[in-house]
Amino acid sequence: MFTGIRRKLIIYYLAVIAVIVILMGAFFIFFLNYFYMQTLRDNLYSQARLASALVEEMLARNADYEEIDQLSKDIGNNLGVRITLVAVNGTVLADSDEDPKLMDNHLNRPEIIAAMESEQGIASRYSETLDEEMYYLAIPLQGAAISGSERETAAIIRLALPLATINRVISNLVLFILGALLLSSIFALVTAVVFSQRITGPIREISNAAHSIAEGNFNPSLEVPGRDELSALAQNIKEMGQSLDKKIEQVLWEKNKVETVVASMRSGIILTDRELNIELINPAAEELFDIQRSEVIDKPINRAIRYYALNENLKALCSDGEARAMEVNLYYPRTAVLDTYLLPVSGKDKKIIGTLILFHETTELRSLEKMRSDFVANASHELRTPLTTIRGYTETILHEELTRDQLIDFLRVIDKETRRLSDLLDDLLDLAQIENEKGFVKKEPVDLTVLAGEAVQRVEDLRKSRGAVIKVTIPGDPVYISGNSDWLRQALVNILENSIRHGYENGKIEIAIYAEECHAVVEISDDGPGITEADLPFVFERFYRADKARSRKSGGTGLGLSIVKHIMVAHDANYSLQSKAGEGTIFRFTLALIN
Repeated sequence: MFTGIRRKLIIYYLAVIAVIVILMGAFFIFFLNYFYMQTLRDNLYSQARLASALVEEMLARNADYEEIDQLSKDIGNNLGVRITLVAVNGTVLADSDEDPKLMDNHLNRPEIIAAMESEQGIASRYSETLDEEMYYLAIPLQGAAISGSERETAAIIRLALPLATINRVISNLVLFILGALLLSSIFALVTAVVFSQRITGPIREISNAAHSIAEGNFNPSLEVPGRDELSALAQNIKEMGQSLDKKIEQVLWEKNKVETVVASMRSGIILTDRELNIELINPAAEELFDIQRSEVIDKPINRAIRYYALNENLKALCSDGEARAMEVNLYYPRTAVLDTYLLPVSGKDKKIIGTLILFHETTELRSLEKMRSDFVANASHELRTPLTTIRGYTETILHEELTRDQLIDFLRVIDKETRRLSDLLDDLLDLAQIENEKGFVKKEPVDLTVLAGEAVQRVEDLRKSRGAVIKVTIPGDPVYISGNSDWLRQALVNILENSIRHGYENGKIEIAIYAEECHAVVEISDDGPGITEADLPFVFERFYRADKARSRKSGGTGLGLSIVKHIMVAHDANYSLQSKAGEGTIFRFTLALIN
């Protein structure tokens, strides 16, 4: 119930109240005890004076001691005190409670001695006669004679009260004082609890509001009435939460923007601290190096990327703060070439606090550069061969005297090579056009059964020259897909020509079209020599020939299947080429049907 600062406040209040109560209790008890005893002394002194006046009057009348003793008993009973008349020699002349003849000499009593030396003697001690503690006050009778400068006392009158009675009265006063202090303490405690609640209540609300802000609730309900420091503190905390909310929202917005940019970048990004421990890695870098973010964060980069030159350059960057660029050749998890940029991350006073590493993959660019180089070399080679033949035969015609038959044979060779050049240039132009336009190909409903028939007619002369047999299997109903009819027809022609040229003479070729779920399937197979497993991945490359000597003899430009590949890609078709050496070849592609 009472915890924290409220408990401390109550404990402090209780400690202060306890000290005050103890001090006040001790003071009041001492004061009342002193006041009561002083009052008692004064009363006894007054009573002693009254009794002494009566005794002096009787002594003046020459009354005997028996009358004085009886007077003492009467006065003692009326006043409730013990009265004793003692002679200067200590003899007890009269006593209100005992027979004076039986009492001891009182000359050595302290109060008697003090009374003979001064006007008053006070003492408290145990009375063996009464068997209890007694309080005594003694005064000399005013009828004492004075001789010279010394005073001579005729007798001493002493009054006594039992200390038990005095102590009982004082005890009652102490109990009353303690009761009053206890009630005051309880009232002060209740006041302290209420007062501490008024102080700690707002503090608790402010603490809860601060806790809510720490947990993410930046606009807590906090109302502390008044115009004191706690009210101002509550208002400041509320305004701080609202300001913090805006700042965090702004920081999160900036953070999300940066994270979105970093995550969406195709280039790999890795951020490290000065000790080269990974602090940030984007998905592109995870994919490049086949690592998981959760496994490499706060781990040294050389454990995630084992590349000696990269680690040495990073160490040098942390040492001199100079940006660097290098090329990283990956062999695991796949072969790749990365242009890598190492940049320093500076903190206060331009001190290096980390590094930023950018990985830009250039594998495809390098591959394209190699393909372009190979294409130029292959195209030059393919063009040079017929041109060399044409030039040789032309020079022979120009410089040699030939018969008509020889001239006709030479011209036939020149015509053949010219056609070959024309076919090569046509294929190159077709390939360039398809590559340039495949991103925005014009599509329309096309019946594949009609295209298959037209493609077979286009290769009829080639089929006859090779003695091949083409079997066509198509459904009775049209098979419509969305595509470019000219390009798809050309693809079918190129596939058929490839099967005829590179198949056996008098070989068999089958073309089948059928529907499979929501797709149209086209399969073209032959019983030719097939393609080896080593050559199969490269058959769609430009100018690639598995058996170069036989391919040149059979004709073709080496671009047919490359054109087919680009046409398939332009139509988002799934295509495949299945072949084994000695088992023939099957080319298969699928396109989405349209109703």
